[in-house]
Amino acid sequence: MGLIATPEPWTTGDFDRGLRILSGKIVFTGHMMDIGESSIWNHKPPSPLFAAELHGFRWLDDLATYGDARAMGTAQAWILDWIDGFGMGLGPGWSADVTGRRLIRWINHSAFLLHGLSQSRRDKICQSMALQTRLLSTSWRHLPAGRGRFEALAGLICAAQSLAGMQSILPPALTALVKECQAQIDVHGTIASRNPEELLDIFSLLTWVKQSLELTHAPVPEALTKSLASIAPVLRSLRHGDGTLARFHGGRQGSEYVLDQALAISGIRASALQDSAMGFARLAAGATSLIADAAAPPLGQERFTSHASTCAFELSVGRSRVIVNCGSGLRFGEDWHQAGRSTASHATLAIEGLSSSRFAAPKRNGTRPFIETPSLVMVEKTRAVDGVRLQMNHNGYQKSHGLIHARTLDLPVDSKGLVGEDELYAPDESDVRLLQAAQAKSESPLHFSIRFHLHPEVTPNLEPDSASVSLTLATGDIWVFRCQPGVELALDESVYFEDGRQFPRPSQQIVLTGVIKEITTRVRWSLAKASENPQKAS
Repeated sequence: MGLIATPEPWTTGDFDRGLRILSGKIVFTGHMMDIGESSIWNHKPPSPLFAAELHGFRWLDDLATYGDARAMGTAQAWILDWIDGFGMGLGPGWSADVTGRRLIRWINHSAFLLHGLSQSRRDKICQSMALQTRLLSTSWRHLPAGRGRFEALAGLICAAQSLAGMQSILPPALTALVKECQAQIDVHGTIASRNPEELLDIFSLLTWVKQSLELTHAPVPEALTKSLASIAPVLRSLRHGDGTLARFHGGRQGSEYVLDQALAISGIRASALQDSAMGFARLAAGATSLIADAAAPPLGQERFTSHASTCAFELSVGRSRVIVNCGSGLRFGEDWHQAGRSTASHATLAIEGLSSSRFAAPKRNGTRPFIETPSLVMVEKTRAVDGVRLQMNHNGYQKSHGLIHARTLDLPVDSKGLVGEDELYAPDESDVRLLQAAQAKSESPLHFSIRFHLHPEVTPNLEPDSASVSLTLATGDIWVFRCQPGVELALDESVYFEDGRQFPRPSQQIVLTGVIKEITTRVRWSLAKASENPQKAS
């Protein structure tokens, strides 16, 4: 029993995270486990998500990136400890998706893990991989459709390609993967969850399978190459200027290096960026790019992580993120998870703190699916000599307040400003009556709030007249946010959910607040470049 093919590492980690692990500080999913100099398996994980991270061995990427003798010895000791404590197919860490993730890392870093070990210990690790592969060949079927099933099948295929005696598993695993590609990835390269990070994960897994097959000169199924070709332009269209992804529907920004590496491995040439991809609309001019959610939240299995973010947007200038969504709070606990799904955690308008999609009461397993989402979302993009315009609207507040939310975003061709208008209007007489009834029921006038969450590296300053906010970017450039008179403008605290941290990262938000008028309410606002960092300009 042994490895017959050892690929070049597909996955890369973080040097600083590797150093932190070696110092005994293990930080996953909003928790920190202080293990000192003991084994990682001598401590009880603080949450199920934390346990999945431990047993999935993604932290091997970080130790391999750190790469010294101590990192290698630690990785080898912890793998052998895992085999002794958990390696018989029972207990934590044996769900099919986690098993697939673990196999990918063990095979991916096999040269690092097996270096200098005695033959008996090398055999022990290879025998464990063979056992995991045999069990995974049947257990993957128990997973629901989605990222987890792709992860399990990718791990199964990579193991079948790399381990001696496992080649009979390859044909049925490849057949299953082809079926998943055909069922879960449409011809436009999109997935039902509309989660950009999940799409990147699936794309990366497929590229690893492709590379694993090519390593042994095995044929790559046509369905796999077609899926890669359709996904690549979608991912390119959902990237900001820093190379990372827009954060919607449970997705984090991901690493620019992961995306760049996956695109390079796929061998798919860059094409023109799409104006619309997976329900998102994109505006771009010069160094400024804007990505907006121009569709209703997904339903089905995906609804437990989807967000009430219709008509929200993120804006970046060059490599600087400026306006963002809070992101997914899932890794910081259920309360943060639910807060991150609300409309108030996105750069858009909300009425009286109500989300544009409605959540059900918590179920026994803690999930809160949507019970109502906008039934109508309209989007139109037009180009003119002086710039590009995006118009969106949704009826998420029509049943509750008789109101449609319409948003217009104008990005000039010089890329030095963004002009926006948010409008609430009652489309017909019955909606006017519904709005009047909602106003009569309320003890005080109904209010709207429009939020613009700022990236933590943006420094805002509310000007003395309280009519504008200056924003200093990490580059030193200054932009100014203004709104029309009659609307209250304020700075408030916000959070930015970022992976690898124990707590949400503090940030700030611009909040526009006003009274909802009968029939029609309009609010105009703008963001314009005021000055450029002299050092950068020179």
